[in-house]
Amino acid sequence: MKRDKYSNRSVYIIMLVIILSTNYLYSQSRLVLNNDPWIVMNNNAYIVLGNSNANAITLAGFGGRIVSEAENNKIRWNIGTSTGTYTLPFADNLAEGGTKIPLTLTIGTSGTGAGFVDFSTYDGATWNNALYMPSMVTHMGQYLSPNAPNNSQKAIDRFWLLNAQGYVTKPTPSSMVFTYIDNEHTAGGNSITESVLGAQRFNNGTNQWGDMLPIGLVNTLSNTVTTPAISAANFFAAWTLSDSNDPLPVSLLSFNASCEKNNILLKWTTLSEQNNHYFTVMKSFDGYTFSPIGTVLGNGNSNTIRNYLFVDKAYQEKAYYQLSQTDFDGKTTSYDLVLASCEEYLPLEIITVNYNSNQQVIAYLQIPTIGNYTINIYDLKGSLLFEKTLYLQKGVLPLPLDISKISGGVYFFSVQNDFQKVSKKFFLNR
Repeated sequence: MKRDKYSNRSVYIIMLVIILSTNYLYSQSRLVLNNDPWIVMNNNAYIVLGNSNANAITLAGFGGRIVSEAENNKIRWNIGTSTGTYTLPFADNLAEGGTKIPLTLTIGTSGTGAGFVDFSTYDGATWNNALYMPSMVTHMGQYLSPNAPNNSQKAIDRFWLLNAQGYVTKPTPSSMVFTYIDNEHTAGGNSITESVLGAQRFNNGTNQWGDMLPIGLVNTLSNTVTTPAISAANFFAAWTLSDSNDPLPVSLLSFNASCEKNNILLKWTTLSEQNNHYFTVMKSFDGYTFSPIGTVLGNGNSNTIRNYLFVDKAYQEKAYYQLSQTDFDGKTTSYDLVLASCEEYLPLEIITVNYNSNQQVIAYLQIPTIGNYTINIYDLKGSLLFEKTLYLQKGVLPLPLDISKISGGVYFFSVQNDFQKVSKKFFLNR
């Protein structure tokens, strides 16, 4: 209860909460939120605004709050070819305090076609954004591969969705204002400098963060990031805020190895680089212990495609190669492995399997590379009767095995290494 300072009357303040669950709230004219009512959406609920004007959502008095907190709890605004400043009065959920986090989209140049924009926002339970990515986002890494090292510690624990659909040409935003909550960048596991937060979007057409670096001006007092104008071509759906000193994108488009004239040619391509001092090429014969074999200077800061080449004067044995990248400040990032060799390829093959009078099976095997191989014998039901791991030399060789405890019958003989597995049926006649 609150005392009215003008009339000395007691005034009761009632909070109105409307919960939408698997339903539509449709407004043809205006949705007016006066003196802080709440609209809470659950289970893929929609608020549909048929009015294209920016005042189709109007805040009066203490305003109001709309709780989305899931990708598919959406406000669908049929903006069409209109322009203006569209403000979504989003708030965090009730259980977490309901902090107001409005999102503003200002459209400077209209789109063409009868389009609409779906708006939503939500946070995650942990610092690890990779556990709750929007449906069109495939990774939170520093480059294109979904297996890239997860860089979620540099992204705020929230996503915003501004999904423009149904347009021939999308509208052109002249600015966007994202409001964030402090505990979504200070949470344990994050490593973010608030003063350099920038807005960053995911290009789901090319599956990358890195073709547009974080943009915008952060205000740490109002907890907002305001972007400059972006092109219609960059108006993608999924956005987050990331640390512009260590943004999500350092885009490695490809890294591969091939044999040419008995040398291993290692080639890689970057789409963009930031603060990139040099690359280091690492080599290993077991895939675990790597040693540097050379360095290649980077291009510092670049937003164009760059191609790199390193030649390893290889001998015939297969080897693993790994690429690492080092910034001018000494930070190093390692990328995926590739396997290469200039040796003539031989497939793993079971040539014959015979049984001799000494109660031994003699298998003649074609072994492609020196290393560990696992030998198994199964019955027709798939039960494992024999297993042994042996270190075998390359070439065609006989392999005697003592199977005196196995009775006569039909069996499967298999051999495998880390890359291949082959099987052959044989008859044991006792």
